[in-house]
Amino acid sequence: MYSPEIKAQIRQGRSRFIAMAITYFLGAFNDNFFKQAAMLLAVGVGLSGLQGTATMLFALPFILFSAHAGWFADRFAKKNVVVGAKFLELLAMLAGAYGLITLNWPFILAMVFIMAAQSTLFGPAINGSIPELYPKEYVTTANAVIKLVTTLAILAGIGLAGLALDQAWFATAIPFGRLLVAILVLLVSILGLVVSFGVVKRPAAGAKERFPWLGPLHSLADLWQVRRDPLLFTAICGDAFFYFISSIVVLVINVMGLTELGLSQTMTSLLVVALMVGVCGGAFLAAKIADGPHWYRVMAPAVLVMATGLAATFMAVQLGTTLRFPLVVGALALAGCGGGLFLIPLASFIQVRPRPDRKGKIIAASNFAAFSGIFLSGTCFELLDRAFAPSSAMLVLGLAAGLAALCFRMAFQCYGTRQCHA
Repeated sequence: MYSPEIKAQIRQGRSRFIAMAITYFLGAFNDNFFKQAAMLLAVGVGLSGLQGTATMLFALPFILFSAHAGWFADRFAKKNVVVGAKFLELLAMLAGAYGLITLNWPFILAMVFIMAAQSTLFGPAINGSIPELYPKEYVTTANAVIKLVTTLAILAGIGLAGLALDQAWFATAIPFGRLLVAILVLLVSILGLVVSFGVVKRPAAGAKERFPWLGPLHSLADLWQVRRDPLLFTAICGDAFFYFISSIVVLVINVMGLTELGLSQTMTSLLVVALMVGVCGGAFLAAKIADGPHWYRVMAPAVLVMATGLAATFMAVQLGTTLRFPLVVGALALAGCGGGLFLIPLASFIQVRPRPDRKGKIIAASNFAAFSGIFLSGTCFELLDRAFAPSSAMLVLGLAAGLAALCFRMAFQCYGTRQCHA
């Protein structure tokens, strides 16, 4: 139970975070709606390898510009950063809409890059605001709620992408589904920009550090400094691992659904939705059992649950019965649940641990590590796509996650007992 003072802070934080949460929701929806539509189109025309290229392009701005984004989040009011990021999103969606309508892959890939640059700028501002608005005792729960909001946005974006592409309301020269996706991404982007002006403006932390002109080198230097706090460094590594493996899983699901299982674009998107529903469930489970000083004890079991779900996906695909689809859905949901249980305590600790004037920098360094993992996942996916059937790739990923669980058990057991509260 929280004290009356903490409860009052929580209520105040909620009232101030509404506009930012809506802005976050709309951005996450648009991002995933467009990316899923583009990836389904690529697989549909025999360009499944383009998924890996798009993933690497999406990760590249986080590698190049994370240090700059952290500097902006610490140096300026976070509202100003958020509004600027939403203008950049609108630019990205204009390029993406044109690319979808004309099926111009350079424009589609350019949109992916610009949208990633927007997310790079947006991330430290939004994540750094959570511990500013809420007491640290509530940060894990707040992150679980925010994860629900973003997961719902991701679910809606991914689930509706295939459905929108399958629509044919009118006979048009350009397939109606592509036109519908292009119109929707522009409308949602404009709405997100309007809502962002309602974000509460709070004073900047006032960091006086110089602008990080060397970008990635600054991010590497920041990570090198973080190693002095072994538990925080291990948490950042765990966060990077999650995004590395989950990125590959989503790419494999798209190929598995369309080619190995012979599903429609709508049903293939529902497989990704099942994974994200699991993440949402795992996030809420984390708020119940990992909200305390010994949060690190659930890390290894969480990765084992993830590994079990991925291996179970492989086994479910081998079945030739009518139960195959629901079993695949259940296995992916189980993998997602393990991922959510793993991710939320890590994200909360990374937000709470740094000093107020360094939160943007540390969160940006964490983003740099996470998206370096995502960048690497694009190459790994292309290798898996050439060497294995999609379901077999799931088994390989499950085995890799099982090995990672052992590593995390040793690391968190070693450093967790030395934990001190920021």
